[in-house]
Amino acid sequence: MTAIRLLDGATHCWRADYEAGAKAPHSDGERLRDEFLSMPALCLTVPQVARLLNLPVVSAIRLLKDLEDEGFLVHSSGGAYRLAQPLLS
Repeated sequence: MTAIRLLDGATHCWRADYEAGAKAPHSDGERLRDEFLSMPALCLTVPQVARLLNLPVVSAIRLLKDLEDEGFLVHSSGGAYRLAQPLLS
């Protein structure tokens, strides 16, 4: 249970889904990884990732670079990122 005190002095309590046992919200990295895994042919540019995740471009660059350094994504000469090894069906 979470409680906050409102500006008028009243207290509001609620139970968030993740507090009730549901999975916590994904990080931006997990969400982006899920997008690429669910659509193996997906190719995204930095501005597209920034819009998709509602991030500043600098954060999108850092996130994509981290996934590239892990070997999860590859960066094409055209500027798009895609899965390093597409899933076989």
